[in-house]
Amino acid sequence: MNALLDFVVRVVGDVGRLGGVFVEQVLANGDPISIAVFVVGQLFMVGAIAALGYAALGALLSEIGVDLPALGAGVAK
Repeated sequence: MNALLDFVVRVVGDVGRLGGVFVEQVLANGDPISIAVFVVGQLFMVGAIAALGYAALGALLSEIGVDLPALGAGVAK
């Protein structure tokens, strides 16, 4: 359990460092392609984390009887 807590603390800390890396290494370079690649990569990463978080939250809430709406399933019958 200690390793899991260390992992979460490190991930949260690294997210905070990401802003500094963006300013110091990407914006300071001034290359618009680097900026676009960095931003698109971050959008993909945030989207993947959000989807996984929604699925995990849905699984946890499903265990106690709360159902979240299914995304992309169409109209429920």
